[in-house]
Amino acid sequence: MKQIDVTEDVYNALKRLTTDFNQSPNDVLASILHLPVSTVAQQDPLITYLQGPEFRSKFTDADKYLAILGWISKQHEADFREYIESLNRGRRFLSMSREDILSQCRHNQARQIPGTHYWAIMNIDTPTKRRFLSRVLTFCGYREELIDFTCNVIGMRRPARRISFAA
Repeated sequence: MKQIDVTEDVYNALKRLTTDFNQSPNDVLASILHLPVSTVAQQDPLITYLQGPEFRSKFTDADKYLAILGWISKQHEADFREYIESLNRGRRFLSMSREDILSQCRHNQARQIPGTHYWAIMNIDTPTKRRFLSRVLTFCGYREELIDFTCNVIGMRRPARRISFAA
């Protein structure tokens, strides 16, 4: 086995990604490099989706946000619809139609969630998208560590890498 020297920040980032799902740093790096990984973590359908090629092809936070919402709506159709129907006061981040979102404020930007008939408000910042995803996932019964992992894939930026390879 080869050794790699990484900065403390990179090590901590890898550690955060591995702690909750019994992955080794090798598994995380293999996933990032699009290499096959066979871990317990991939048995969770949401993790499998987030680490799969379809999701990894999303580059913007907006596309990632919509993709996750689309996946949730397909996997938990009744819960997702019930959650949208329960949003009856204040600013609604999801709706059954574009018009519902635009009627709240003429400055709202709405996009259809891919593969669904639902619409999402898009002119919200990344922390708000994360908080909202957290609420939806909690409503659908996901555990906290999986919610944190999912929310953190939005806004995740690749840090500058300082890696030296030792043979």
